[in-house]
Amino acid sequence: MINKLSKLEAGLYKDAARDGISLSQKLEELARKGEISGDLVNPDACNSRGERVDAFKQLLAAAGIRVKGEFAQTGDAFLADPANRVLFPEFVNRTYRDAETDQANALQISDLVATRIGIDGSAYRTGVITANQEKDLEFGRVSQGAELPVYTVALADNAINLYKYGGILKVSYEAARRMPLPQMTRYITKIARAQGRRKVKQALAAAVNGDGNSNAAPASAATSGTVWTLADLISLQTDGMNVGAQFNILTGDTTEISQILALDVFTSPAATSRGATFRDTGEWPTILGMRPRVALIGSVLEGSKKIMGVETAAGLEEVYENGSELTESDRLIDTQFERVAISENLGYAKPDIQAFRTKAHA
Repeated sequence: MINKLSKLEAGLYKDAARDGISLSQKLEELARKGEISGDLVNPDACNSRGERVDAFKQLLAAAGIRVKGEFAQTGDAFLADPANRVLFPEFVNRTYRDAETDQANALQISDLVATRIGIDGSAYRTGVITANQEKDLEFGRVSQGAELPVYTVALADNAINLYKYGGILKVSYEAARRMPLPQMTRYITKIARAQGRRKVKQALAAAVNGDGNSNAAPASAATSGTVWTLADLISLQTDGMNVGAQFNILTGDTTEISQILALDVFTSPAATSRGATFRDTGEWPTILGMRPRVALIGSVLEGSKKIMGVETAAGLEEVYENGSELTESDRLIDTQFERVAISENLGYAKPDIQAFRTKAHA
């Protein structure tokens, strides 16, 4: 039973990693089981807006640590009390994870990835669906005694490799002790956003070119025009429908997405109310049920004159190495935060070739 902060131990990070979850999730699990005292964590606690307050935030409050707002503290709030040090690596992890997904209208890793899979090792072979079987599987009459059509799934010929992502924030003891926590959050956020962009670019490369198993995204017939029309987008969407794909994301580089958002359906005076809202607020509207997302500079789509439809639910597998924690928790606690190493080992597999489709223009 954890009935006081001093009973929080660094070993909780290893327990969480072994279970394939974050420390925050581990603390939630312990709280539900009644293994954390109600004096520290109330599983039903809510804030003034009626939103549930998770176990980690309640432990921060119990430790008297304020990480945001006018009265936010400095790093000394974690350093001064040995019991509070155990909370610091998860503070870094949560800041990192939150920052990865806060860029509105930019392509996110969650737009491309359907599932996450933990493995032991540094290579992974996914199951792949044999291409061009869609019409064979369409419902129809099967003669008596004849075999039903077969959908073949086999292991990919080539394994994908996992690569390390991350960076190091070097902070002297005195700087860490005196630095306001919102400022530390800013530095962690910069690392997270940079690595988030790099992950999206690698995942997008796998989506477009394949993962090394001859599974590049199929291409719809290119249009002869130099700018996109609504008919072009409908063509891309229906080509996907013909092979069972339901695209919910539309992506391309800045030039292509800018052209699409300039279509008359959004910009003309007679445009729908959604188009008017777009002009007034800058909130990007969906197009034929697809959310537009910009593929950032340096991606495989930059300068390609292509757009791509994505079915997120059938998208990539993000494969990570079990135990590759975002932060080296033990070292971070023991070295007084002078070197915050943030890293994770990841790779991207593409089990369904039809989840992505490109279309080019002249």
